[in-house]
Amino acid sequence: MTGDLSQSAQAYRQLEEAIVTLKLKPGEAVTEVALAQRFGLGRTPIREAVLRLSLEGLLSIRPRLGVIVAEMNPADFIKVLDARHALERLVAGSAARLASQDERRTLEQIAEDMRDAGSVPDVEEYLRLDKAFDEVVAQAACNPFAAKALAPLQTHSRRFWYRHFGRADLNPAAWSHLEVMQAIANGDEGEAMEQIENLMLYLRRQATALMSGPR
Repeated sequence: MTGDLSQSAQAYRQLEEAIVTLKLKPGEAVTEVALAQRFGLGRTPIREAVLRLSLEGLLSIRPRLGVIVAEMNPADFIKVLDARHALERLVAGSAARLASQDERRTLEQIAEDMRDAGSVPDVEEYLRLDKAFDEVVAQAACNPFAAKALAPLQTHSRRFWYRHFGRADLNPAAWSHLEVMQAIANGDEGEAMEQIENLMLYLRRQATALMSGPR
């Protein structure tokens, strides 16, 4: 998937995935040198990725301490969803209305691959596909302002979901996304907004359950 990306985009994608899947643990201190060695990339793309992820609230750059991976507070999951909700409806509806044929075909392929990941189950592949789904929908919606605001919130959500639910809830999560993708691929704006609403309510139930007791 990273073959056609610039080194900066590769650094961002790999570092983001490592944070989401807790390979870089909450509160862990790292250095740009160590990250460059870990991912086999240059210092400049790593520095650009670190800066971008710090602006998105996933890393914190601290003098003399280096780069700190953001902590995770379960109470923040529902706050992230509060911020996501209206943006997701806007973007899903716009994508259903405006997506190109190539984008619709891409969503259908992602849906098929996500179904396979859910059946294995392969949580990390599912998360990569979820990221790809978000990117295609954001592009199809033709609203870069909404997309820019939404992308970090989706990343935070993936991180909470992986930490607290992961494999146990993989199939329900996959099917909820499949229904959104199918509606967008079919160009059904009303159905896309209804299905994204259902997805957000599903995630909200998870966040509420998380607050009611330890997972």
